[in-house]
Amino acid sequence: MACTEALALLPDQKHFKLRTRILAVLRLVLVLHAVAVMTQAVFAGQFLSGLDGPVVFHAWTGWFVLALSLIQIAAVIAFVQVGGPLWLVIASIFVCIAEALQVGTGYGRFLAVHIPLGVFVFGTLIWQALWVFRKPAAGELRS
Repeated sequence: MACTEALALLPDQKHFKLRTRILAVLRLVLVLHAVAVMTQAVFAGQFLSGLDGPVVFHAWTGWFVLALSLIQIAAVIAFVQVGGPLWLVIASIFVCIAEALQVGTGYGRFLAVHIPLGVFVFGTLIWQALWVFRKPAAGELRS
């Protein structure tokens, strides 16, 4: 009986459960982050089409996106602690720097930098999200 209890608490099982939870959180954060950046594009498009109201929401969402990038860095660091790749931390830090530049260039109205940088950030987030969703969590079967 004691042997069965010991098997139930193997460190590998705890590690896999932790990895699965962290990967689920990282997936959620990346999807929210990508959706928030896409929402930024919608607000920007409305503003560029002549509506003044959406620029306020664009600014608020910009700060929200920046906060999400910090949360993403924390989630990625946790993921690296359970076996994730270091390049994902580096990429997430660069996304955070790019989003901080986005806030500055947006308020400064440097649209020649702001718009292409936004496209780059969105593409990078989609790439990261696709990679994380391709990564099997513990216990997931790949077909």
